[in-house]
Amino acid sequence: MWFEGAEKGELRVIGDGSNRWVLVHVEDLADAYVRLAKSGLNGEVFNITDRSRATVNEIAEAVVHATGGNAKITHVPLAEAEKQMGAFAECLALNQHVDSRKAVNLLGWQPKHGGFVDGAQMYCQAWKAWR
Repeated sequence: MWFEGAEKGELRVIGDGSNRWVLVHVEDLADAYVRLAKSGLNGEVFNITDRSRATVNEIAEAVVHATGGNAKITHVPLAEAEKQMGAFAECLALNQHVDSRKAVNLLGWQPKHGGFVDGAQMYCQAWKAWR
């Protein structure tokens, strides 16, 4: 959605963008699921993240750069976004901090991919190939 918006010239960020999101590469998530399935553990809850701490603004800037640097980042006030998106808009404005230490300690899991900001150029190329 962000790559498409950036290619069209506008990338919309809910709130001021100073909040942080927790992210994980799909391959790292799959590795965690396989490790969990093989572990024999029951009734456990694990947080799986790549440990990156980029702000939403930094993520948006990486998207703009990966798509050629011509898009404008527009900050949409939460109240305005809620009119269009409902309660989901508030989720996009949350500041998140999640720790994956439990998965590291109990499953031996380690993310192999860096954060989104570091891989934005590659993710943009993959997105272009996909569409």
